[in-house]
Amino acid sequence: MIKSFLFWMSLLLSTAAAAAEQATDMQVDVHRNGNRYELTASFDTTLSRCAAYHYLTDYDAAKQLPGVVASSAVRESDDKVKVDRVADEQVLFFKIRMRSVVEYTERPLDGVDFTQLSGDSKIFRGNWGIEAKPEGSRLSFSATWEPDTVIPLFVIDHFAKNGLIDHFDAIASLAEKLKAVESGRCTVQELAKSEPSATTRVKRL
Repeated sequence: MIKSFLFWMSLLLSTAAAAAEQATDMQVDVHRNGNRYELTASFDTTLSRCAAYHYLTDYDAAKQLPGVVASSAVRESDDKVKVDRVADEQVLFFKIRMRSVVEYTERPLDGVDFTQLSGDSKIFRGNWGIEAKPEGSRLSFSATWEPDTVIPLFVIDHFAKNGLIDHFDAIASLAEKLKAVESGRCTVQELAKSEPSATTRVKRL
């Protein structure tokens, strides 16, 4: 059903979406090969590499996402977190309730990998990556998605290409909104690792 795609949209990031202003250098691409979609997106943010990593792993913030009924995160190990989420989505005149369980594998300061364990898609897996930049960082998203649906794929093609840009704009906007919060979570050690050029300058002094 189309609900699988709508729920996937709510899982692109573990944090909440917000009303968006246009993200800097936003790039979004969708390609279909048979029944599977390859999805990519990237955008610049003023968050440091460390703050961007904490943004991607701020699982509790998902409770702010419009339509989210419940969201709980359980840490399974030092680098793995399982997120169970229930959300309501409006499709035309109908409200649909969806649930999905996604496992995140954290790669400190580099990003996160994720895979759906159960839910409304046959396959949903991918990763977020972080690239440090002089004035912040660049977040890159890549995923493989196979819907579990009877709706013709050409209909989903249209929906995907026209919906992803707005969604990633919202993600980018929220990153800026939470900049102070996520920056405050960075430790001295993390900051040193995320800004090697700054560390080098300190040592020279």
